[in-house]
Amino acid sequence: MRWVQSVWLGVLAALLVACQPAPPSPSPTFPTPSIGEQIRDRYERALPGLSPNKRRHYATRLYRITGDPDYLPIIYQDLIGNADFLQQELSQLHNRDYRLSRARQIAHAYRDDTGKHQRRKQLLLAYDEIPFAKNLLYYLNKVDQFGLAGKPPFTRTEQGLDYLRQVDFARFILDPDVIAAYSPQLANMVYYLHDLGIRDLREPFQQAFRQVFPDQPPQPGPALDAQVYGMTHVIIAASGYYQKPIRREDFAWIFDYLERHHRDLIAYTKPDIYTEMALCFLLAGEGDSPVIGAVSEALEKRYDPQAEMIPSPHWGTDLNKGEHRNVLAIMLYHWPSRLHPGPDLSHYPAYRQRFAEPAQ
Repeated sequence: MRWVQSVWLGVLAALLVACQPAPPSPSPTFPTPSIGEQIRDRYERALPGLSPNKRRHYATRLYRITGDPDYLPIIYQDLIGNADFLQQELSQLHNRDYRLSRARQIAHAYRDDTGKHQRRKQLLLAYDEIPFAKNLLYYLNKVDQFGLAGKPPFTRTEQGLDYLRQVDFARFILDPDVIAAYSPQLANMVYYLHDLGIRDLREPFQQAFRQVFPDQPPQPGPALDAQVYGMTHVIIAASGYYQKPIRREDFAWIFDYLERHHRDLIAYTKPDIYTEMALCFLLAGEGDSPVIGAVSEALEKRYDPQAEMIPSPHWGTDLNKGEHRNVLAIMLYHWPSRLHPGPDLSHYPAYRQRFAEPAQ
């Protein structure tokens, strides 16, 4: 009977392992020398000259795959630099005229140099104070992710959350026209709302998304870009933007579609989109997925060794314009054995020196 007991114990152990979230995959082995090091070296040299927003975007993602404290000053300065602006927004939450005025200002400032962005701009203008609420949601999520919610100089964050709980985000997020035009940003908003404890629209959004973008063979064009970008953002947003692994079974419909059609998706979309597709498989612990090898091969074909980056057909080798695409490639080639959440800036020495309560 002892052998029966051993078999059952083995089965139980296997079931327990299967129920655990998948850890981040070790960096996959690529068939050719990594272009990631060359791209990273180029961007590290250029980092001081990038725009503040691009520096913050790059530093946050590199921190989350490396835990390197050298990126903390950029992240900290970006957040503290927005403190006065955020406090001004929070101080006027009671003022509907202010909220509507800011919403119109934000919507009118939205870029309109392409048909896609013109459509988004019109949708923002049609939704009253949603642009104001959307921006506030973004900033409060950032403050929360970096460990400073409710702490100086962000002591009014709870007031902001109270206001956001009263906003009818579902009307905007579940609108089929908005989903068709704005799917990646909506996926972000859905997880910001969930992570901040405001409202859980994850399942309704996925259901609405699948109505707008049914499971059909991919055809090149803007609708496919919006569909795949939206899919990848659901997974990446669920990870807290590379702070924790995810489980494939929680998003099986997305992974199955990306895996089944990955060759066409690489051919029909741009590097920003299909590199995010590969990162989704890494977040699910599938470092050996054929999707990753196919994406790596496509990136290497596009890589410009003179510019040490992956250029854009529209913007060429402009480092600011190419930061998103190239930091994704760096992440693909430098994927870690574990991710680094945060950072929690409440422990950062510069913050503690400036804002910590004086000793009693």
